[in-house]
Amino acid sequence: MLLFQCTKDATEALTATRKGVTESWVDDRPMPPDDPPWVWQLHAVKIARQNVLVAMQAETRFVMIFWGIKKGDGETLIRLFWERLVNHLLWLAQDVSALDETQLNAMVDCLIKAHQRFAFRSGSDRSVQTHINEVVHCCRGAVEDNGGLPEDEEQAAWFDEDMNRMLRRARGSDYFYPGEEMLCAALRDFAGMDESTVQQVRERLRMAKRQDMAEVLLQHAEVMNPQEDDARQALIEQLLAQAYKGKSGLH
Repeated sequence: MLLFQCTKDATEALTATRKGVTESWVDDRPMPPDDPPWVWQLHAVKIARQNVLVAMQAETRFVMIFWGIKKGDGETLIRLFWERLVNHLLWLAQDVSALDETQLNAMVDCLIKAHQRFAFRSGSDRSVQTHINEVVHCCRGAVEDNGGLPEDEEQAAWFDEDMNRMLRRARGSDYFYPGEEMLCAALRDFAGMDESTVQQVRERLRMAKRQDMAEVLLQHAEVMNPQEDDARQALIEQLLAQAYKGKSGLH
């Protein structure tokens, strides 16, 4: 079961009064014991006078931000949640050639089938909420810098990607990247991938990050117009070459 643990603000955002009748998507009846929950924490804030809902998966800290959903509109939230999550998983898996198209579709089908039922319950986890608050801070900064909310789902998904590239740490664990953790969990739990193969995917993801970092450094060095014998330029080019070599060796 897909379980949204809702903070007080999220509960309010999912509650609306229509024709004098108050309706809420949050229902605190006991959870069915035979359907282990896949827990996401849901929080709501106002940014630029619009509702913004932040959903973060409890174990991986993978986050998605939904902008401008009307008060009490849980149906739109569920639809956008699945559309966005499936797209993120497909992009992540394709970036490192983790599965072929048939295997990817089978993984997604398995994931959705396992969580056909969903529930909204009141409650929150303090550790998860700390990371959600950091994301909200980034949201406010991005809106201020860009002069408004994302204009469409594509822009919103790009913002998710940025948030899921941020290093996080939970309850004494090592630091991790939420995007990496979400993909590896899906590959293991819904694509039947064994742990050794999952570790190979992790290494591909990390090598891609090193490659991206080296390319950014190289671009910065070129803007600075270094001399040909600049030792920093040579080091950056060496890092970039190593990143490409390591990445190609994993395919």
